[in-house]
Amino acid sequence: MSQSATPEPGPSGLADLDPDGVPAGEPVIVKGTGPALADLLAPLTTGRGGRFVHGYDGEQVYLPGGREPLLYVGSERGVPHHSGFAHPFVGTEPPVPRFLTRETLGAGPWNFRRDVWPLVAKELAFAYYHELITAHPERVRSTWGEFEEAFAGEEWRSVAMRRMIRAAVPRHPDRLDLDRLDRPLHGIRFGDLPGMRKWMRGYLAADLERRSDPEHSADHAMVLALLSVRAVLAGAGVTDPWFREFSDHLAGGPPVSHLEDLRALAAAGVVTFLGADLRVDRYEGRWRAQTSTLPGEVTAAVLVDTGRLAWSPDRAPVPAAGPDPWTRTPRRRPVARNEARFSRILATTPVWGRHPT
Repeated sequence: MSQSATPEPGPSGLADLDPDGVPAGEPVIVKGTGPALADLLAPLTTGRGGRFVHGYDGEQVYLPGGREPLLYVGSERGVPHHSGFAHPFVGTEPPVPRFLTRETLGAGPWNFRRDVWPLVAKELAFAYYHELITAHPERVRSTWGEFEEAFAGEEWRSVAMRRMIRAAVPRHPDRLDLDRLDRPLHGIRFGDLPGMRKWMRGYLAADLERRSDPEHSADHAMVLALLSVRAVLAGAGVTDPWFREFSDHLAGGPPVSHLEDLRALAAAGVVTFLGADLRVDRYEGRWRAQTSTLPGEVTAAVLVDTGRLAWSPDRAPVPAAGPDPWTRTPRRRPVARNEARFSRILATTPVWGRHPT
């Protein structure tokens, strides 16, 4: 995707973005499904007269105000970050770190996926199954002592380990699948948007259930183990971009209420998910979005990139090259602890949101 070079300003947030620049009733491509998406949605939905209510079944429903844009949302992973937990963790603290320690890491250098990830994954699974077996023994066929001894003695993802987990945990939904958590849309391709819409509705419903129901406290234990893992890696000076994104996806998400709002906005047709491996480029003077999840493409005059810092543009044209006149010095404010990402709006020439006919 080509765009003008711009200076990097200091920290800024979506409060600096002018939502009036996003046209009502027209398609807008949104790149990114992380926490900044929640900050973007508010001024474009409830900020334009829409409101959330509870339906007869208690589910969140969005009543449009009539001035919302049509938001087509995609990203590399294609799904929102997992939400935070709606209930406190009341189980036994996960017995970690057990496998990932400074001693087992050694002095490096490390190839993360080869040398570090097997230890990380084993640590997360250890905490997950510890909580599942000790807090929900009716769903397993093993005592913790039996499982711990067998699990500790096997290499991560070896045939013997997988066989042992299947024997101890009979229900597939109770087994931890880190690959599916990382890339839930991997290998899936829908023939049309309705198929994607139905799948996403089920995905959001399942995530809301798991993050709201104490019966899935093993998920919570795994996230607590993830915090321990991050501390060990930071102490050893181990960094990896993929793991940072994966970690944020599991543990850096918004409150449960955001996913409820997102599901309601999708049901109302304000938000449409495009899927994974989002690619955005310019095509005939507009932005064009394509994914590996859906055939075809979506074009729009406006792109919102939620993975970049925020600028508030004026309504001057965007030149093909050279300094970007849309930038200005942003208002500075403290960055909230959970505010890891910010946004920038980019648009095609000659004015905000509209391409000349």
